[in-house]
Amino acid sequence: MRAVAVGQAELKLFWRNKTALFNSLVLPLLLIPVLVSIDADGTPLVVGLIGFALVMAVYYNLVTTFVARREELVLKRLRVGELTDPEILLGASLPSVAVALGQMALFVAIVGVITGVSVPSRPWFILLGVVGGIVVFALLAAVSSAFTRTVEMAQVTSLPVVMACILGSGMMFPLSVLPEGLQPVLRLLPLTPVLDLLRAGWQDGPVLRPVIVLAVWTVLGTYAVRRWFRWDPRR
Repeated sequence: MRAVAVGQAELKLFWRNKTALFNSLVLPLLLIPVLVSIDADGTPLVVGLIGFALVMAVYYNLVTTFVARREELVLKRLRVGELTDPEILLGASLPSVAVALGQMALFVAIVGVITGVSVPSRPWFILLGVVGGIVVFALLAAVSSAFTRTVEMAQVTSLPVVMACILGSGMMFPLSVLPEGLQPVLRLLPLTPVLDLLRAGWQDGPVLRPVIVLAVWTVLGTYAVRRWFRWDPRR
């Protein structure tokens, strides 16, 4: 698969990026003892850490990746060849996705040892949430890159999505503690349906609404990428 070849080249560049390595490999491990001290219940911890992996390892890393490759003319050169646009974006996304999946597996193992995590009663919803979350946040990263002039600016342009998801999606605390009028709005954030599906996989719960919200984000993200993604440098 041609996208895999792009992904292999991107992986070599990823290992040379110290910032990306810290955000992907070190920062999540530092977060585990903090969350364990807040909540000793294993399932919410795993759900929150998986959400963190999607936001940082997939979304934030891919914003910087897309911007860097665009400004270096890599995307433009790849587009001249035989690769299709989806293959280019998929290939560039593969290292970040692989790191995110590795993080998730590590989180389950570590938290399982520390607190104990029950076996999911409906694991297919966990799979749906993870896959759907990866797709949505990769699309959001591509859209955000269109409005990011430099790699350094990615810290600014990605901040609204990162903070909204971390603070407003139920990752750090339940949405039920927030005002009732605000809860329906926060349930429309891109990370909220992912976390709802993860919880439904472990603890049961409604799935129709999160599936619909996730599907809507996928459609909107696909349209936005086709409409606004930039292949040429912003100069």
